[in-house]
Amino acid sequence: MRLFDCSGYGRREKNSGHAEEIRASQTRLLYQQLPAALIATAANSAILVLILWPEIPQRLTFGWFLSVLVLVSGRYGLLRAYRRTDPPSADWPRWAWLFLLGVGANGFLWGFAGYFLFAEHSYVHQIFLGFVLGGMVAGGMSTLSSYRHAFLVFLLPALLPYTVQVVRHGGDVHLAMGAMLLLFVTMMWMISERLYATVSESLQLRFDKLDLLDDLRSARDRQVAINRELSAQIAEKQRAQRDLQESCERLEQRVRERTEELARSETALRDANRRKDEFLAMLGHELRNPLAPIRNAVHVMRKLEPEERRLGWARDIIDRQVDHLSRLVDDLLDVSRIVQGKISLHPTTLDLATVIDQAVEASRPLIEARNHDLLITLPGHHVQVRGDRVRLAQVVSNLLNNAAKYTDVGGKIWLAVEASDRRVSIRVRDNGVGIAEELLPHVFDLFNQAEQSLGSAQGGLGIGLTLVKRLVEMHGGNVEVHSEGPGQGSEFSIHLPRFLDPAGEIDAVRSNTG
Repeated sequence: MRLFDCSGYGRREKNSGHAEEIRASQTRLLYQQLPAALIATAANSAILVLILWPEIPQRLTFGWFLSVLVLVSGRYGLLRAYRRTDPPSADWPRWAWLFLLGVGANGFLWGFAGYFLFAEHSYVHQIFLGFVLGGMVAGGMSTLSSYRHAFLVFLLPALLPYTVQVVRHGGDVHLAMGAMLLLFVTMMWMISERLYATVSESLQLRFDKLDLLDDLRSARDRQVAINRELSAQIAEKQRAQRDLQESCERLEQRVRERTEELARSETALRDANRRKDEFLAMLGHELRNPLAPIRNAVHVMRKLEPEERRLGWARDIIDRQVDHLSRLVDDLLDVSRIVQGKISLHPTTLDLATVIDQAVEASRPLIEARNHDLLITLPGHHVQVRGDRVRLAQVVSNLLNNAAKYTDVGGKIWLAVEASDRRVSIRVRDNGVGIAEELLPHVFDLFNQAEQSLGSAQGGLGIGLTLVKRLVEMHGGNVEVHSEGPGQGSEFSIHLPRFLDPAGEIDAVRSNTG
């Protein structure tokens, strides 16, 4: 049994210290790539000064170039100090901050160039300046992405001043250049974030492998000790070998049993999930059956006009709660149909304004009951999509209801429709309670209400947003959510393919949205 005293059980405790080691490794990667960055900075600045020398005041150009050289020298000195000191992993925060200060200063110097070395009357030199800045940003992405936000520290101060200059000059060409620069900045930042994630995952895998190697070395050392003990005790060698064989057999038996148990558990989970879906479908149908007679009874009670005022009050409560329960049951049935693949769409060519009108009409009672201001912005022209009118209206209505429920009384809700050549976007924004960052990835999960307690739930099963996501995906679109955090409101965006057919007929006539 001593041979199978596996040390892998302690690996979880070792992983707790990996975060500091990963940070230290990311810092080392920054300093390892710094020489190439310094050479590129000096070379590109010299070329830029050479090209812009006749166009820009020479004193300004020379002063900027001299500042770049001073900064390059200072960062090179920092690199020498880092290599000479060879700091331990625990000192990574100080060296990382020193490095980021240099990166930020370098970004501001290049941003200075983008703004003050901007050739006012030479498109060629303007484009060349943008080309150099773009090259520096692209190169910085490869050398800075190993440390989180290091690239952003360089990217923003380096490119935004040049973008401001381009946009300030106006004109279609400059405005287009400004838009492309903003797109370039966004794409570079997204790529750098992905590179950072890849580096972090690689480092984590590396340390995991080191832990495994440590475990293997420990196991080897223990094996050597056992072999020595066996060599010293020849008489017990055969017994130890038999014990070892028996231990191996027991371990293999345990592995087989565990494998079979996992297989049975997986089958049981699948069966339970299937039974859950069947139960939800059955529950929805069974709950719907008594709703019709209850609603009919309420209608009869309304016609009788009871003399007792409390009976009228009770009748109104029953009526409202039956409506609420009907909506919950409908959502439950829709989710059940989607999960089981039984829901079907009836697509037609739609004027999106018709869908918006229907959705607003359905949500208006809740919005008015909570005294919200609803601001609607639609394009000045018809926007067509291909889809199921009822389901798309249900999607928009669910988002409006969600915004109304999670916004304090007297709040504001914005509904806007935007259209491009290929897609249509419907955005619903509010100034309500907002969503915490760690909850954003789970907003569309089934039965999720953002960690609401039973006492604070907003009157739903947590399936409305799940329906939104599934129905939009069935229409070939996607849904996004954004929030700055608790108390900052939230914004849900639906993106659908746009249907461009000038000769096509519109399914409905646009109505007044108020």
